[in-house]
Amino acid sequence: MFTALKVLNNNVVMACDEKNVECIVVGKGIGFSKKPGDVINERIEKVYYLQEKANVVKFSELLNNIRDEVIGISEELIAYAENVKGRKLNEHIHIALPDHIAFAIERIKGGIDIKNPFNQEISALYKDDYKIALRAIDLIKDRLNVRLPEDEAGFIALHLHAAFENSGVSVTMKNTRLVSELVKSIEDMIGRKIETDSIDYLRLITHLKFAVDRIERGMPISNELLLPIKRKFKKAYKIAASIAKHIGNSLGTNVPEDEIGYLAIHIQRLMNDMQKPD
Repeated sequence: MFTALKVLNNNVVMACDEKNVECIVVGKGIGFSKKPGDVINERIEKVYYLQEKANVVKFSELLNNIRDEVIGISEELIAYAENVKGRKLNEHIHIALPDHIAFAIERIKGGIDIKNPFNQEISALYKDDYKIALRAIDLIKDRLNVRLPEDEAGFIALHLHAAFENSGVSVTMKNTRLVSELVKSIEDMIGRKIETDSIDYLRLITHLKFAVDRIERGMPISNELLLPIKRKFKKAYKIAASIAKHIGNSLGTNVPEDEIGYLAIHIQRLMNDMQKPD
């Protein structure tokens, strides 16, 4: 049994359980016409308990400083994201997401539009998170009559991805920026602009993302075709080696030759496509 403490919106309520432990309760219509002290009898979909003391303190501060509806929308989005992906988010998302959304709304109302230079990469690399973030943009417009630019979906997607992976947003952004830099370098070296809506682009950035993740975590990968690749795709391998040096410098580590070989295959495919007649 849960007792309402504070209604954030029709679908999200701050409540306490039978042991008088405070929690966040999410469910369709559970907050409708509820007042503090009312028992919640409606179907509850999610119950969140913040475990870390620092998060409890920060969330309490948010409740005092941010509109209830912003926190409510954030909690609905968190529940929706977990249902879509079938995974739990790091509990810090309960602080990071409403804090970011509140600040984004404040910026827009103040006439400050911050561009996201990596929105294209984010939408391709973290497709599911980005789709969920677009839902947040729609919810904010419908509920608060504030239209956030699509660039904000990229920032929200970064928060979601970081929380799903239990990593910081700064790490996710750093690697996204690195992938963007690598694509630009490859384009310069092969003399071709890679269209961001093409399958070539999606293949390349997906490979680069997972390669960066493996290299950063020190996870080796075996490439039995390395010698034939070096012999047959000399130019592509040379470009891949240059890209690997960029990765190594950014991450402070050496990139194994096996990784360079796989990257060379992707670069060779791009070079082959350049030679195809239109």
